[in-house]
Amino acid sequence: MKLRLRSNSIRLRLLKGEVDKLALGQPVAETLPTPTPFHFSVHPSDVAELTASFDSGTLTIEVPREWAIAWAASDEVGRSANSNNIDILIEKDWACTTPRPAEDDSGTYPNPTALR
Repeated sequence: MKLRLRSNSIRLRLLKGEVDKLALGQPVAETLPTPTPFHFSVHPSDVAELTASFDSGTLTIEVPREWAIAWAASDEVGRSANSNNIDILIEKDWACTTPRPAEDDSGTYPNPTALR
């Protein structure tokens, strides 16, 4: 899972296996091993829309459970919402079109521009 924070926005990009986990009702979590660890996770939940919360060093994004199930089986790229004045975008992670030496594209979705 990739996380980008900028001003009042959160963008998450999930690998295929992570999207599949959400569809099975399982959370996806990562930890940035800073001196005070920063945890971030995505949880399928009984919410109507994407929500964001931060508590005890953990950023949690909740996604509607039914949407997570449908999302995994569809071509839909992602979803956006605003939660407490925070813009949230969650999307499937596509393979890069330009290879980068340190970038691992395993588990990504095929990039549609590369399929043409």
